[in-house]
Amino acid sequence: MLAQAIKKQQREEQIMLSLDNLTYATREQLQIINNLGGERNAQRILQRMEKDKLIKAARYEKKIYYLSNRGKQQIGSTQGELKKSWIQHTLMRNDLYISLGMPDSWKKEYPVKWGSNKLVPDATFKRDGNFVFVEIDNQQTMQINKEKIKLYKELFKAIFNQYDHHPILIWYTLSDNRKGKIKEACTKAGIKFKIINRDTVYDTVLIKK
Repeated sequence: MLAQAIKKQQREEQIMLSLDNLTYATREQLQIINNLGGERNAQRILQRMEKDKLIKAARYEKKIYYLSNRGKQQIGSTQGELKKSWIQHTLMRNDLYISLGMPDSWKKEYPVKWGSNKLVPDATFKRDGNFVFVEIDNQQTMQINKEKIKLYKELFKAIFNQYDHHPILIWYTLSDNRKGKIKEACTKAGIKFKIINRDTVYDTVLIKK
């Protein structure tokens, strides 16, 4: 009984730590990231945690989970106030994180500074020693995207000069029209890039760790 209680507590803490990092997540995302087994088992665990007021849920096309104040206190989270306007962007980033094999070095919104320039990618990680940058095309205007791509061109030059490798910029977009415009801008900038859409997010060639 004691062993079961400890296992239950550890699993709940793992889920809460995931939500602290992810901000928002669907049941499917938590199920994969935390290895919760089948759908029925995952639902049972999350329903119990919701009942115990460790997590909360909101309806957004489907049920979305996030940390409650009690859950934050239990794991020592410093997570601030959440905004519903973040949900789609966050869920898209979670899908890409899973699709890319859940890299250990994944950092979300980590500022990158070089010279007098600064960029805040939606996520960064390293693969085979090379830098990978992630941008989620959700609510940003195409003008902002184009300005970011110009900055990435300068950043990639700086990285090549210092580390002698070409980084890659991964875009995730839901729009075929915007996909074409992003491709055009990245090609014009001469940077290494990959664009993923909803249909291919789980078929990406970068799935391997």
